[in-house]
Amino acid sequence: MGKRHIYQSVGGVTDIREINRKIRKEVARAKTRAQLTELHKRSMYLVTLCHAPAWKEAFRGKIAKMKKAAQEEFTKTARAINRSAEKLGLRADYDTKWGPGR
Repeated sequence: MGKRHIYQSVGGVTDIREINRKIRKEVARAKTRAQLTELHKRSMYLVTLCHAPAWKEAFRGKIAKMKKAAQEEFTKTARAINRSAEKLGLRADYDTKWGPGR
């Protein structure tokens, strides 16, 4: 089985920001908590990947900036998800920070 990209491959900060923009567009169209949860996981996964040894190796000189961008974009996306959940009458309790000390 080959690689499957839901949005696009990631080559740096610009791609992380673009993918999160695409996720936020999907958030605006989401109608269920399950859809919002899936979108939250996708944004969180980008942060997780920035901490993976394979990405640290592949993006040596860029990984610190990529982590920062992924965390910033995750926060924006999670806030958008919470706003959308509220509008839909759902619990707006999605984490807006990644990692310990949330």
